[in-house]
Amino acid sequence: MDALASVSDIRKALAGYAVPDTRRGVMLFLLDLALFLAGIATVLFAPGWGLQVLGSLVAGLKGATLSTIGHDAAHNSFTRSRRLNTLIAVVSLLPGLFNYKLWVYNHHAIHHASTNGKHRDAYTPLSKEEYDALSPLGKLRERFFRAPSLLLFGPYFILERWWSDKFFPRRHMPAQVQRAAWPYFGLLVGLLVSYSALLLCAPLYSSQTTSLRALFLGLILPFFVLHSVFSLSVYLMHTHPRVPWFKGRPDINGDGRQELVTVHLNLPRWSSALMHNVFNHAAHHVHPAIPCYRLREAQTKLNEMLGPYAVSVPFSLALVRDIQRRCKLYDYENHRWIDFEGRPTTEVLALSVRREQLTS
Repeated sequence: MDALASVSDIRKALAGYAVPDTRRGVMLFLLDLALFLAGIATVLFAPGWGLQVLGSLVAGLKGATLSTIGHDAAHNSFTRSRRLNTLIAVVSLLPGLFNYKLWVYNHHAIHHASTNGKHRDAYTPLSKEEYDALSPLGKLRERFFRAPSLLLFGPYFILERWWSDKFFPRRHMPAQVQRAAWPYFGLLVGLLVSYSALLLCAPLYSSQTTSLRALFLGLILPFFVLHSVFSLSVYLMHTHPRVPWFKGRPDINGDGRQELVTVHLNLPRWSSALMHNVFNHAAHHVHPAIPCYRLREAQTKLNEMLGPYAVSVPFSLALVRDIQRRCKLYDYENHRWIDFEGRPTTEVLALSVRREQLTS
């Protein structure tokens, strides 16, 4: 097998991209926020259903890209100011009703600390034994969320991730995290109530809509679109026929190296820029301090250093269908994806296991 660049060499090579630009970051944030608000204004004041639905979709899509900005700012990598990063993160996460403190806890302390480990995370695959132990309803639920449909990403993330871990504190979370998260939950509830009231009162200040239409197009549809796009993105970042998962905390210097368990979806430069380079995700996991507007260049360097080990694939709907078809359950003993009947759908993925097989 070809030699693989060391973790330290890769981090050193990418460190030069971890340079935040406050002016650039603020401009990106203000532009996304303006487009999001323009989408909402279109919902409320544009004549006719067509333009209002378009405005709703724009609001949902820009809410998703604002979440990317919030993600970077929460990493303190978006601008040079820690306070400004916190402010941008809190505001950018509001359209998705993400609790800032719970976001930081789940993303920093759990996801980055144990990427693709066997903890509660987005689309963590069950083993065959775990799946077989489920009730008939549990099995149906698992098959439902792993079915090959783009429409299921939103329901999955809203029910399994946002409601469970990113809206209000839960008892299983550390006490200090719960205490810090309650004020932000209050902020979200206050925002949700006041914004809903504003939409329901829309006929009082706009002749172009009704209360229910304003509520649906101004809140419910954008929220669903935002979480659908976000869920699809998260799924594609760590679920792939070449990406392994692990029983416990992965060895970040071995099989669980961040650049080996994270997918780079190769998009054209223009579309990658519209998504704030979020799919150059392997470079982010190697060095989370790299701001999104420098990720594309960092990912190019990372791919050069990884060579054939880089999980870099062009995005297509065919790719999404193939991943959904093959990545149902995971065989944690032999490190390969399997279907619901236990049949292997991929080769062995962990490098250490593959090396053992080659030398045995």
